[in-house]
Amino acid sequence: MIGPIVLVVAGAVAGWFSGDWAGAAAGAGVGLLVTFGVAAAAAWWAAQIGRTLDAATAREVAPRPPGFGPLCNAVYRRALPVGGEEEDAGEP
Repeated sequence: MIGPIVLVVAGAVAGWFSGDWAGAAAGAGVGLLVTFGVAAAAAWWAAQIGRTLDAATAREVAPRPPGFGPLCNAVYRRALPVGGEEEDAGEP
């Protein structure tokens, strides 16, 4: 998960150059906000769109922004069904 780490560190460094400690805190905060936003968007996609597709197709076409692939994959592992597990749940 190098993308989120680089984003937070780059935001902190850019903030430091523009406003010392307050700027560094604001820059790191923006980086964290974007990282959590990407994770929330991946969870929303899995809940709204991914559940309407079969498991293999959903995992194949799930959006993964550059640098955030491992983070999105972790969200999709938890949120998307695994190989038809939900389809069989209602049958006796």
